[in-house]
Amino acid sequence: MRRVLITGIAGFVGSHLAERLAPRFEVWGTCIDDNTANLSGMEGVNLVKCDLLDRSAVEEVVGRIEPDTVFHLAAQSIPSFSFSHPEETLKTNIFSTLNIFESVLKAVPDAVVLNIGSGDEYGDAASDILPVPEKAELKPLNPYAVSKVAQDLLAFQYWRSRGLKAVRARPFNHFGPRQSDCFVTSEFARQIAEIEAGIRREKALEVGNLRTAKDFLDVRDVVAAYELLVEKGSFGEAYNVCSGRATSIREIAETLISFSTEKITIREDPARRRHTETAAIYGDAAKIKALGWVPKYTLRESLESIIGYWREAVLR
Repeated sequence: MRRVLITGIAGFVGSHLAERLAPRFEVWGTCIDDNTANLSGMEGVNLVKCDLLDRSAVEEVVGRIEPDTVFHLAAQSIPSFSFSHPEETLKTNIFSTLNIFESVLKAVPDAVVLNIGSGDEYGDAASDILPVPEKAELKPLNPYAVSKVAQDLLAFQYWRSRGLKAVRARPFNHFGPRQSDCFVTSEFARQIAEIEAGIRREKALEVGNLRTAKDFLDVRDVVAAYELLVEKGSFGEAYNVCSGRATSIREIAETLISFSTEKITIREDPARRRHTETAAIYGDAAKIKALGWVPKYTLRESLESIIGYWREAVLR
């Protein structure tokens, strides 16, 4: 049975990946503390505490587990947080990646490593190159995106100069149950669920910039792409994981509201706008689709899933 290691397994995406793989593989995962609620009730998952910034600890874990595949998901993943904590973001994301790469080469040099970058790496992509392809110039607009560019290029360098079997994923926006409400879709769903539960008295969805448009995917489609990439992706290559279309934040808000029987209005709050935002960005998924990946979930199905999750969560 293949043995996989998922860094950041207790996070939003890590828990969904574990849920997908656990029935078929021997799944191990690193976590940094006891906050493993996302894995509650999940069988077939082996947890190990490890600070990925501690090289000796990472070497011990990788050497003991000897994984065939490493999914490197652990990261400081909130772009807005990175503006106020740039040093922490860069240190966490870049040096954890360095430690993973070095430890894999030392203990299991034949293991395949999937590095998780971000569609944010493209930043302010010009409208004439949309949908943005993997060969587009990387123009990050926040410290988080800069850290992901560094991870991405480090994966390329370690493949080219050290022979690391690294594949580079660049996922665009994705959401689903268990996602933090620091992210726009999850935040909207939480607000609506709180209105329905009577927790929020004012029936208004507070939003930032509704005019921006982004490329959204269901997290279940994203983890399916990750599994495919370690099976069929070419080492050293980058792959967009995206829907190939832009959906406005207004459409996200209005669709979520349409699921509710409450009469909810939309109220824009300038304080909720990000420091830097692109008008619209969406990716070219041709490269990963050529490997056989096809998203299964419609935007509406995905939004129904996240509003259902928050309806239960706010009542706990």
